[in-house]
Amino acid sequence: MYEQYFSIVTIPTGDILKRILSKENISQRQLAMKANELPQQINDLIAGRRKFTPEQLIKIEKALGIEIPGFFYKIQANHTIYLIQRKEQLKHKPDLSFFRRAIFWDIDLEQLDWIENKEWIIQRVFEYGNEKEIETILQFYGKETVSSLLAKVKTKWNATKRIGNISRHLQ
Repeated sequence: MYEQYFSIVTIPTGDILKRILSKENISQRQLAMKANELPQQINDLIAGRRKFTPEQLIKIEKALGIEIPGFFYKIQANHTIYLIQRKEQLKHKPDLSFFRRAIFWDIDLEQLDWIENKEWIIQRVFEYGNEKEIETILQFYGKETVSSLLAKVKTKWNATKRIGNISRHLQ
């Protein structure tokens, strides 16, 4: 029953605990009493204002009857690894000085994940970008990746410009 939570690495441990409490119909106060913790500490853990200690996690697991050793500790470790990988992934980006603000008007370029969002980034640059922006995208992702991703675009929105840029830069 609880194993499903191991695959959810993007959600903090406190949110998973909150979800389990909700499903089990247990209040934070009840959990605090069962785990011999202060209610405010449980609330701080769930809200992310305090880090879980291994001792607290073991007490909480016992109080909830979770028989998977280190259940919350593993979830916390998985989430921490995810955050570290995400931070590293956000560092991998092209030289942002080549992009006009107008092309990415709706997002913060510094926070953009250039790997995870490459499909729409490539599409947007080929639909709205100038020569320098298109060349930067080609250098960053490579012609093969750009070509294969653009081949999958089905929308007719701004297709004339996109197709023109494809023929100019990829053929």
